[in-house]
Amino acid sequence: MKTKQIMLMLLLAVTPLMSFSQSLFEKYEDFDDVTTVVVTKSAFRLMGKIGGDSQEAKEYINDVKSLDNLAVYTTSDAGIAAKMKADVKKYLKSENLSELFRVKDKKGNVKICVKEGRDDDHVKELFMFIENVDKVKIGGEEMKAVIVTLTGDIDLKRIGKIIDKMNIPGGSHLREATK
Repeated sequence: MKTKQIMLMLLLAVTPLMSFSQSLFEKYEDFDDVTTVVVTKSAFRLMGKIGGDSQEAKEYINDVKSLDNLAVYTTSDAGIAAKMKADVKKYLKSENLSELFRVKDKKGNVKICVKEGRDDDHVKELFMFIENVDKVKIGGEEMKAVIVTLTGDIDLKRIGKIIDKMNIPGGSHLREATK
């Protein structure tokens, strides 16, 4: 009986940590000046069922089948961008993510982090934060901040191509990092 109580208390203690990333960034869905794109595991499975004749289409379909969730949050509002940056710092401190690379120059800041996967070529999560990059424009508007989080069984050798096909901001930075 005591063992069950201890297990229940541990489960209750760990549960909020498991949903930390989603709940931390989901609040931005309610901000008027934030554009949000969320693709769920079900949508990736559906994409995987869509047929394609070319080898490239077959590879893409195979790649997206292994993805669980994609969330992209973008804003051109400097105040919201500052809040996003603070939340990104909290998230990176609380999660077991390793920095893949970062770039800071006159053009802006890009940080890409990953959570280890089943081997050196795969990760469980790819997290990207892009700040003040003048080349990230959506609808002609310059974005002040972009958060991208992708989870699943992610092949680092293929992720740049997947991100490009999905037209996700920051794809060029990711492609450079995974060459």
